[in-house]
Amino acid sequence: MENIVTRNPKVRTSCDRCYELKERCQRATTSAPCARCERLGLSCLTVRPVRPPGRRAHHGKNPDIGTKPGKRRKLEHCHFGSDRCLDALPDLQSDEKQLLLYLTSQPESLEHFFMYSGFQAGQQQTLVTQLPAVSPLLKNAYIACAMTIKQLQSSSNANMDMSTCVGYISKAMGALRSLRVLTSQDAVLCNTLGGVLSFAIYTAIGVGVPDICSFCLSATDPFMGAPMTDTHEDPWQTFLVLLEVADCLVYRRKPTRTIQMSASAVDRRLGLCVPLLAHYHDLAIISNSLLSITDIGILSRLQKQLDVIHALVESWQPCHLGQLDQFSSSADIVNLLAQAKVYRLGALLVGHRLRYPFGSEDIQAEIWSKEAMIELEMAKRVTRRPLRFVTLPFIVAAVEVRAENLRSETFRCVDDYVDHYAPFLRDATKIFLLRVWHERDMGLTTRWFDSIHKPCPVMDSIDATCFVRS
Repeated sequence: MENIVTRNPKVRTSCDRCYELKERCQRATTSAPCARCERLGLSCLTVRPVRPPGRRAHHGKNPDIGTKPGKRRKLEHCHFGSDRCLDALPDLQSDEKQLLLYLTSQPESLEHFFMYSGFQAGQQQTLVTQLPAVSPLLKNAYIACAMTIKQLQSSSNANMDMSTCVGYISKAMGALRSLRVLTSQDAVLCNTLGGVLSFAIYTAIGVGVPDICSFCLSATDPFMGAPMTDTHEDPWQTFLVLLEVADCLVYRRKPTRTIQMSASAVDRRLGLCVPLLAHYHDLAIISNSLLSITDIGILSRLQKQLDVIHALVESWQPCHLGQLDQFSSSADIVNLLAQAKVYRLGALLVGHRLRYPFGSEDIQAEIWSKEAMIELEMAKRVTRRPLRFVTLPFIVAAVEVRAENLRSETFRCVDDYVDHYAPFLRDATKIFLLRVWHERDMGLTTRWFDSIHKPCPVMDSIDATCFVRS
């Protein structure tokens, strides 16, 4: 009699992230993290409704809807999971629920949040599972964010009640200020609230974001002493550091702290560029120090520090290239590499202008500026969409443009490369560039960060003092 061979059937349930990305999900049991999420340091979750294994009946397209049944069921499952989680939120009005459903179940709702489309599905699932546990703190910030995202996508001022949106922003600001950061989990929550709030404010109001960044980074600083195992544990930290460092470079202020990141992670917004963010941070500190220091010995040491930073940035190469296999889209890979090159050139330009004023060593600055602009344009032609999260290096490169015809072209590029979630900043950047170019031509300023005109809109509707700790 033949021996009967018993085989362990493969687990047919993919985790939510692999399921959304249509990637092979390899894990021993449904309770164990899959190999892909474990390698990338991501939370491996399976909270969507699970279908039984086996081939499903296929009935073709519905002529009335034009959507395949499988895809339609997938969207229904996603919506059902979000709807079920949102039902657990207390005191949620029907219009608020619709906004949160839009944020957590519509794929296009998070396209402005991330550099790469692959991160969107995982973030939406995180939102769905996170909201019931921390609803009182994050609910108002997410509602305000959903309102501003719908506004961005509609491009119509009539679609958003500004007073209602500002009301939700004010409630979220109150929650941020009252949050006590006592653990590392509290630190992640604080940065998440600050990051979502910053996004909403930049879109709806346009001012007050640097104060929020400084507040969050100061509050969470005691828990950032040891290197993090993976920045995906705190996905908003780099966003806050980037916004604050950019503001500090423009105003020559001292940033709160730098970023800490493992060597194996690809950031959701900065991709491969996070190591360069530390150099931008150091350049901001040196710029702030040069404002008040007159001692020749200290000035000499600062110049040596600039030389060291220049050497490090000039020789820098992305160290996460082995992680590119997680990106199924060739467009994402092109954008990753282009973004890295542009941030490297931007750091070289910042250090160059700290050492040399306008009129000195301009040829080298023009070369780096032109390289950055070409890289941006080439990535746009290949991927057919502008590169995201390159506002800082774009502005740094744009101020170095001197030919009138190139300035006109650069001016038109502001709408492409200054982040779309910040319409106020785009308008302010256009004014800033026109005035800095004029001041440079007239000999009224020696460096772009010494200009009296800054790329920041000024409004009195936000009281920055509300973020000062008592």
